[in-house]
Amino acid sequence: MTVKCDGPLPDNLSSESYVGSFSTFSKKMEGTLDKLVRQNEDYAGKMTGGIKHMYSKFGQIYKEMGELYDTGPLNNSKPVNVALMSTGRCYQEISEVYENQPRYDAHVMSESVREYQGMLSSVPDMLHVHKGAAQKVKDYTQREGEKDLEEEANVLQRYSTISAAVMSEINHFHTERNRDFNIMMREFLLIKLISIRTFYKKLEHALNQYPDPSTLE
Repeated sequence: MTVKCDGPLPDNLSSESYVGSFSTFSKKMEGTLDKLVRQNEDYAGKMTGGIKHMYSKFGQIYKEMGELYDTGPLNNSKPVNVALMSTGRCYQEISEVYENQPRYDAHVMSESVREYQGMLSSVPDMLHVHKGAAQKVKDYTQREGEKDLEEEANVLQRYSTISAAVMSEINHFHTERNRDFNIMMREFLLIKLISIRTFYKKLEHALNQYPDPSTLE
């Protein structure tokens, strides 16, 4: 994180409380993002593995049913048989959508999340600098004997400057996080909606291949 300082210098009590709260927040955020990345990996594995294979097998079975029934004696079974084979193709197409889905949602999300994991990994260094400056203030104020007023002012000024810079970085982080995660989730859910609409259209097309039951009597 880039150190910068804007605005009036904060008082020691408010800065310690603010930085301490961010320390707790960043640790919890780090744990939550770790879980999100692992869950995305699990989801991607299932989509490209078990779920994809399940729909592909269903598709193969429906197609085999249509081909088998097409060899039967009923003269009016042709539309149903063709519809069954169409359903088979539909399910196989859906299996391909599932297989490709993670690269458009889970992988994209995890890529964004990893950027924040990288940012969070630098937080301890920033907090360490702030803690060191705070400790120097405590050490100086607890020192026995006569104190140099100019030295004391310099110690307090350095701590206040570091605190202001750290608090500015924290505010910047929260602003960027709020914006980035809003964009990330909007894009993620949009991709989900596009996928659902794709499934809907394919299933609706397969459904419409089946004739009205009254025409088969």
